Amino acid sequence: MTTPLVLSIESATSCVGCAIGTADGVIASTHSTRARRHAESLAPQIEFVLAQAGVHVTDIEMVAVDVGPGLYTGLRVGITTARAMAHMLGVPMLAVSSLEAIAHANRAGGAMTVTIDARRGEVFHAAFTISPGGSIDGTEPAVGSPSSVPSDGPTRVVGDGVLVHAEALSAAGLHIDADGVHVPSPDSILALATSRLERAVQPVEVQPLYLRRPDAVAKWDMA
Repeated sequence: MTTPLVLSIESATSCVGCAIGTADGVIASTHSTRARRHAESLAPQIEFVLAQAGVHVTDIEMVAVDVGPGLYTGLRVGITTARAMAHMLGVPMLAVSSLEAIAHANRAGGAMTVTIDARRGEVFHAAFTISPGGSIDGTEPAVGSPSSVPSDGPTRVVGDGVLVHAEALSAAGLHIDADGVHVPSPDSILALATSRLERAVQPVEVQPLYLRRPDAVAKWDMA
């Protein structure tokens, strides 16, 4: 039996992109780093990977998307686009966390703590262990100051949080992996999604993992 053709969408951080593939691997993918340009970048990228893969949009059998945590605007663009496409095509969806996508890309190095810059001097974070078979298992994602990231678990730290908060994370007892992959990629979203096809849900069930209120709401409450 053939595995479904999946479109994956990534827009949780400064990286925005998409990929087409199956459980057998990526057929075509693209991504770019264009801060605050997610909405302008995503639609052309989807058209590009469809053309590169030599498939029509109606060939897509499942849509996977990064649900966060991450940047509010980026998440909204990605999830809204993914839902709209899945609804239009009448296909199910798969949700993947940005933290586990980064962990997947860094799994060859063993256990790790993943951090994503959450702005306001904070990071989103979770700790991950890697099984002998290569699967990943993570703690519940959390948000807090770099000094609050636990150092009693995996101390190798990756993710774009290290690019902004390296000094504070090091002071907390974590060891920066300078060679690690620091942003989630559409390829990792695709790989994780196709490894858990049994978790597919209807588009309405896919919800963003914000962990806290958007900056605009917080600023309004403080006014």
